[in-house]
Amino acid sequence: MRDELSLNGGWKFFPAFDNYTGDLGWMVDAANDGHPREAGWKGRGFDDSGWLDVKVPGSWNSCVKDLWSYEGFGWYRLSVNIPPEWRGKRIEFISEGANYQTEVFVNGKSAGTHEGGHVPFSIPIQHLLEFDGEDIIAVACDNTSKPGRVPGGQFGWWNHGGLYRDVSLRTKDQIFIENIATSTSLSGNTAKLEVVVEVRSELDEEATRGIQALLSTPDGSAVFVAQLDGEISVQPGNTRVHMEIEVDDPQLWSPRDPDLYCLAVNLSSGNQLTDEWFHRIGLRTIEVRGRSLLLNGEPLLVKGLNRHEEYAHGDLTTATHTEEQLVEDLDLVEDLGANTLRCHYPNHRRLYELCDERGIINMVEVPLWQWGSKVVETDDPAALDAAKGMLREIIATYRNHACVLFWSVSNEDFVIPRSEDEEEMARLVVEGNRELISLARDLDSSRPVFEVSNHWPEDPVLEFTDLLAINVYVGSPSPPMAGRVVDMYAKIHEKMDRLRERYPGKPILVTEFGKWTVGGLMTKYPPGELYQAEKFRIEWEGFMSEPGFVGGIIWSFADYDVHRKYRWVNEHRLGYGIFDLKRNPKTVVETVRELWKGMNENT
Repeated sequence: MRDELSLNGGWKFFPAFDNYTGDLGWMVDAANDGHPREAGWKGRGFDDSGWLDVKVPGSWNSCVKDLWSYEGFGWYRLSVNIPPEWRGKRIEFISEGANYQTEVFVNGKSAGTHEGGHVPFSIPIQHLLEFDGEDIIAVACDNTSKPGRVPGGQFGWWNHGGLYRDVSLRTKDQIFIENIATSTSLSGNTAKLEVVVEVRSELDEEATRGIQALLSTPDGSAVFVAQLDGEISVQPGNTRVHMEIEVDDPQLWSPRDPDLYCLAVNLSSGNQLTDEWFHRIGLRTIEVRGRSLLLNGEPLLVKGLNRHEEYAHGDLTTATHTEEQLVEDLDLVEDLGANTLRCHYPNHRRLYELCDERGIINMVEVPLWQWGSKVVETDDPAALDAAKGMLREIIATYRNHACVLFWSVSNEDFVIPRSEDEEEMARLVVEGNRELISLARDLDSSRPVFEVSNHWPEDPVLEFTDLLAINVYVGSPSPPMAGRVVDMYAKIHEKMDRLRERYPGKPILVTEFGKWTVGGLMTKYPPGELYQAEKFRIEWEGFMSEPGFVGGIIWSFADYDVHRKYRWVNEHRLGYGIFDLKRNPKTVVETVRELWKGMNENT
């Protein structure tokens, strides 16, 4: 069975400004036995008493005021007393998210690496432990933004570095459940739940295990069981097992009724339970049919907010939230009448758990942001491999959440060349997005998949997406053109007509629209709050009249900080939010509530 030890709390930290990761000869001295000091950072004998004391989880930008804008390498160290009864078990270092390139060392030796800043990962470490009360875990993080990474050299949010989400150790049996994939189909009054179990064996020889899946109803009054006859043969490595559970008269998940079943999958050896996996799931379907978006066969209207994982933290900002902050944000979302959240990257797992409970839809996106641009340093074909790896992790991690209805493979990629020297890169970007869409469908065919486009209607990738996901920043007049805001929607409508002509028969989802403001500026022209509110009203009412429109997502929920190198804005804080960074409402909030509250209560 599984045990867990939290590593949250105080760690030692060193900001390695000069990229101390290799054998640096100038660091060798007699006191270190001829080895570079950096090697000592990984190991047991190093004196880290002079390092900074930081709290994990927490980005180094929010933990250390002098590092508010720091990008680069950072080292963490922690002495851990491993329970002796864990000896002989598989022991994993678990991170809910560390940014960006992470390497874990145990007692001076590398246990493994992970690339990507927003998805949970695990690294086995049991073979490196001494179990003597002084095992040293050292973690090196590098959040340097550069081409070839995902996101790349510059992007429209701040690049918090280090161990900014929870960390722990977890034990497993030598034969354990590595992952589970669920999907639902509906036929009349019956729901069929398909359960695919990946069983992992660390043994060198074949073994056998019993396997059972139990699905309990939301109120716990009934349990449905799927159990294979006899035991399964488990080979070294991975063994895949398929199971099905049928539920008559199911309680379907939706924003209106977010009913959750509990799925438990057990492994056993003889009469002994050896591993157990739990997840709350929703029985529901999501599909695109013609120009319609259907949840459980009924039309769904998306009323959403784009939200960054960023919060006020004294004079700084942080990507690490408390439970209270997360609940407060979701309360604000629901009070508006909204039913959907989107972000450019996966959020903390707890967000999706709460959204499962509350019936708040989510779309999860690979942070492949404006890939192919020289200006924002994203013109590196190597980013595709990183994006594919992240997409695999994203789908494996979040596919069992009822609230996750959509996969997005990228945002605003440069698919249309603006000059001859951009043609080859644009071709690679188009082909790369097609490959990502195909990969997403291979991994999970139960959800719509798309790229988010700001090059519509000409964007050639839209031919391959399940729906037309578009960002709408069209026709915004500049001051002092007060009164001209009404005229701008004609430009949007004209572009949407061309989009429908080019890609007929697909629904249109507006994934971004909005306007930045200067808080407290009460003008009817930009960047005033009154202008922001009126622009939202005119655009939303216009969208609702568009054939094939299935929803819109405001940019953005709250103000946020952008990348310190980002060249498009003059300030680090961007005021697109309908709330400010501290969640104080702007004028537009009442307009959103007026138009959304009570709309489409069916879902």
